[in-house]
Amino acid sequence: MPIRMGAREARKRFSELLGRVHYRGDTVILESSGRPMAAVVPLEMYERMLAEREAQLRVVDEMRAALPALPEDEVDQDIAEALAAARERNATGGT
Repeated sequence: MPIRMGAREARKRFSELLGRVHYRGDTVILESSGRPMAAVVPLEMYERMLAEREAQLRVVDEMRAALPALPEDEVDQDIAEALAAARERNATGGT
């Protein structure tokens, strides 16, 4: 469970905060006026989150590359037709 700490307290106890995060693996949520503003996490967790994000972006890029290249006006027309059909169904109470 993350530790919650006000920004003022974090400034006063910064070296202790770093020690808790680094050596104990704690996560600290920093607050200002009671609102969460930032998180201090162990470096390993941060690096893992970055690697996961990069992997997810690679999947999106691969999916995008596999899509056929369609002219923009054709895509716009397909969207307009789909919207018109959905609006018609909603107007008539259909599913």
